[in-house]
Parts: sequence; C-alpha cells; structure tokens
Amino acid sequence: MKKINKLKQPKNLVFFLAILLFISMTTFSTFVLANQNTIKVDASVVNIRTGPGLSYDIMTQVVGGEKINILSEENEWYKIRLSNDQIGWVASWLIGNTEFSVASNKVGTISTKIANIRSEGNLDATILGKATQGTELTILFQQNNWTQVQFNGQVAWVSSDLIEITAEKKSIIPIIASTKNDEDSSIETITARFEGTNIRKGPSTNETILFKANKGDNFTYLSTEGEWYKIKNNDGQTGYVANWVVDLSESQLAAPPANITSLAEATIVIDAGHGGEDPGAPAPNYNEKEATLKTASALSGKLKQAGANVILTRSSDEFVSLEKRASISNQASADVFISLHYDSTEIPNEVSGTTTYYYNEKDVGLAETINEQLQINNPLPNNGTRFGNFYVLRENTQPAILLELGYLNNTVDQATIYTNSYRAFVVESLYQALNTYFSS
Repeated sequence: MKKINKLKQPKNLVFFLAILLFISMTTFSTFVLANQNTIKVDASVVNIRTGPGLSYDIMTQVVGGEKINILSEENEWYKIRLSNDQIGWVASWLIGNTEFSVASNKVGTISTKIANIRSEGNLDATILGKATQGTELTILFQQNNWTQVQFNGQVAWVSSDLIEITAEKKSIIPIIASTKNDEDSSIETITARFEGTNIRKGPSTNETILFKANKGDNFTYLSTEGEWYKIKNNDGQTGYVANWVVDLSESQLAAPPANITSLAEATIVIDAGHGGEDPGAPAPNYNEKEATLKTASALSGKLKQAGANVILTRSSDEFVSLEKRASISNQASADVFISLHYDSTEIPNEVSGTTTYYYNEKDVGLAETINEQLQINNPLPNNGTRFGNFYVLRENTQPAILLELGYLNNTVDQATIYTNSYRAFVVESLYQALNTYFSS
C-alpha cells in the first residue's frame, strides 16, 4: 500500500498544479476582460451627465480613484455604465487615459403607432416626448419590461412591449443614420455652443480637425449627414460639426403654431418652481417650494379632468435643474408651459400681488389672457404682464409664461397664499384662461 501511495504522489501533485494553473489563468483572463472596459477617475469629484456635453443635466457624481465601465466615445466624451446600471457620460479629460475596448450597443425600432418616452421605467414617470412607429433608438439597458434608450440627447425609458431589437452596432463614433447628404431647408445657420468646438474634415470624430470654433460663432448650413452638419464659414471653408455641440437658427427652433382648438387636445407642462435643496423664498411656516408644488398638483388635477395631457416638471420635493425644466417642455412639444412661483423682496411688505411674465413676443397673447383672468375676483393686487428674462422662458421654444402668485414676505399675501380658497382661485383662473386661449 505504501508503495502504491508513493507512486501516486507525483501524479497527484501534477494534477493539483495543473488545476491551480488553470484557475490562475482563468482568473487572470477574467481580470483582463473585466478591466479592458474600465477607466479610473483622476479628479476628486466628477459629474456624470445625461449626454456628451456640458449643456446636459448632471445625473450623479463619482469620486476620485473610482473605476467605471466604458461603452463608447463621442466627441471627447465617454459613455459609461455605473454600478447601478445607469448609463451616463463623462468628460474624457477628467479621467485616466486607459486603453479600452468598446461594448456592443443595440438598436431598437418602435413597433407601435406611437409610444410614450418617459423619464423613468414606470407608467407614473414624466412623458418626455413621443416616438412614432419605425423610429430607431439606441438601446442602453433593459430591466423589468422597460428599455432604457437614448432619446433627443438624453437617457429615457420606453416599455419593452413597444420596441423591437432590430440590430447591433459596435462603434466608438456616433451612429450615422445616412451616408448621403440630406439638405434641410428650414435650417439657416449653425451656432457653436462651446468654446473650442471641433470643426472636422468629415462626419466622424475620427476625422482630422480643420479648426476650432469659438462659442457663439455662426456658420452657413449646407447639409446633414447622420448626426453631423456640413457647414461653411465666412471665408468659404467647409467642414463638419457634431449636432450635439451646436444650436440651430431661430427659424428652426421656433415652435409651430398650435393646431388644437380645445383644452382637451392640449399638452400642458406645469413647472413647480424650486424644490429639493433649493427652497425658494422663505416664509414663517413654509418655503416657496412647498407652495408651488401644492398649486401645481391642484392645477394638474383640474386640467386632467378637462382631458388635457399634463406633464409636471416635478411631482415631489426634488431638485430639477432649469435646463431640464425647459427641456421637458421642448421635448414634449408643449402647447403651453406654466412656471409657478411666489415672490419675495428685500424689504418686507414693500410689494404685494400677482405678476405674469413672458420672454418672447409671441407669448404676449398667452400672458395677457392669463393675466386678465387673474384680475377677476383676485384677493390680491394684480401687477399686470411684464417681460422677464428667466431661463425657463428664454430657453423654451414652446409658448411659455412664469407666474409670481404673491409675496411671501408680505403680511397680507402670507395670510392669503397658503389657504385652500386662494389655491382654488388660482387653479380656476388658469383653467378658464386656458379654455379661452385654445378656443379663441
């Protein structure tokens, strides 16, 4: 027996070493594969955005030293997947220059006549816009019968029942929908949105950079190739610029006239001012953010009863950036955008009453219609309509107004604003005004 054991020991040892070597090689291979798509954050804190540019909303942050998975690259921005499976974008100059391989992205096609595109993967989430049958969207992630997609430059969700996976692509450059030049006669000029915008020889981030444009530089539009515009400068030099780093001429951005004749056909975006870490104007027992949310919720209920499609920029005590508020309106092609606020001054009891603000001349009629209704039986003074250079109005391509519904540091206004009767008055006034606006 001892003799047999002695003969078997070398074989057992060889077998054990072989297994150990196999495990080591497998572990090493797994480690290599796991790290091929990872990068290390160099900066102390890095913003993760919803799209490849500084104009996109910040969705979260990661700290220095953390490693994140790379999916693709666009115009010096990396598309990444976070640990919670969210998809975001990070500036390449804020992270380590690690070599990486690009993961597959799938393309899906909307299979129903029209599909709601939402901010989150549930039926209660805000509708960001609608996609018609045949629309192709880049698929980022799928979970619980919801599909995360790229929609109008941001991360969005659509029910998995409404989209079919049709193809896969592997690329570190943006999707090019067409290889031919398509001219859009509605575009007149292209304006660089950022300092140092790259103007390239061809429609790809792999093409040579011909020159860099300054923020605000204007170019003549020539044609469209996928997600790129062919442009010409004042010297006659032509080149290509990515559509996510520029703005179009005003004629292209202007909202088309409303085709609807009743409130029941309208899409109304209600913007409850402030929220989250932004409390707005303070009051003895509450903040502006609480008052605006209560008013927005009551107005939403009234308009929904009338058959309107109502979109809230926020439905809870959460922070929503000004950029996102305007974006929600633009992407939903809102028929009316109403931003609700309550005012304050440096000196208490200095001013009282309501004010209706507009930015674009085309919205004066809407502002006057609403203000006229707010004058009827208003327990507070009415200060009329005024021009207001507010971001949510200035960057809004849809009919938009901003209401200041009273002063929180005025004793009389305070006693009125937070009552159910005043809130009911505001809601009824806006309901009647919108009925008049759409039927006239």
